[in-house]
Amino acid sequence: MKSPHLKRLGALALTVLGATTQVHASDLFPNLPTRTIGVQVKIQNFSAADAAQIKSAGFSFVRFGVWSDSLTAKAYQQQVNDAFAAAKSAGLPVLLTVRAIKPLPATSANELTTAGETFANAVTGLQQSYAAQLVAIELWNEPDLDTYWPTGNFDTTFVPFMSGVCKNLQGKPQASPVIGYGFARPPSAGSASTVALNRIVSEYPKCLNAISYHPYGMTATQISNAQTFIQQNFHLPGVISEWGISALASNGGPEGQASKITAFIADVKKLNIPLTSIYEWKNSDTGSNDREKNFGLLTSDGQPKPAEAAVTTELNAQ
Repeated sequence: MKSPHLKRLGALALTVLGATTQVHASDLFPNLPTRTIGVQVKIQNFSAADAAQIKSAGFSFVRFGVWSDSLTAKAYQQQVNDAFAAAKSAGLPVLLTVRAIKPLPATSANELTTAGETFANAVTGLQQSYAAQLVAIELWNEPDLDTYWPTGNFDTTFVPFMSGVCKNLQGKPQASPVIGYGFARPPSAGSASTVALNRIVSEYPKCLNAISYHPYGMTATQISNAQTFIQQNFHLPGVISEWGISALASNGGPEGQASKITAFIADVKKLNIPLTSIYEWKNSDTGSNDREKNFGLLTSDGQPKPAEAAVTTELNAQ
């Protein structure tokens, strides 16, 4: 057990580290306003009216995802363009997460690297189209979960693929910051994500501007420790590209959701997290279960839940 003196020193070190990371972040995300907290939306139901409400609530950006293997379809291209237009109407920049939804058409390391280079071309195309609106482009979402890494075998397939991505991206000037990889859990000592990052960051040190992760269920102390681990091991800031709490009875219902989100935002403010995205703006009727359906600050038809008022108060507090 640490002595109180050592605990105070540790807390001071984390505070200094957080402040240092924040300074870098102001240079890192030039399109991000002073406030660093945004909210996730879904492009299929995101409107200019939503964007105006989100801006009024005090959020500084929106996060939404794009599927790289759907970008050749004109209807999908229009949906993406409409989502950017809605964000622009309220002056909200976009954290854009890009991933494929189908297994990669590759088996060997060389094929995976080639697939990564193709994916990077899609990322570059999106940057060229929307650079003025981008907070950053995030490469993938929760690849450490089989659901979101449909190719499988993360330990053997992720690095060859992302090496192809980074080789391509690092070889040309980037129009916006690039972060990765939206891990479901933050990298930790000996974890598969840490092993992968050690290889990618050492081989392609100019590929990523920050490491992104999703600290669901983590305490402020655990998040602080994760930030320290990322900074010390990869010499990059950690950012939170997704965190939320469902309004389930086990979480205290809608009032409990509001209380927990307020506490979380207060914590990330104190920790000087460079960028944080809350999941999500509206409930999702398409969720696979009650938990997945009830993360919204609003109901699916746009009615405010207690969390919306609580977040607005916290975000606009001086």
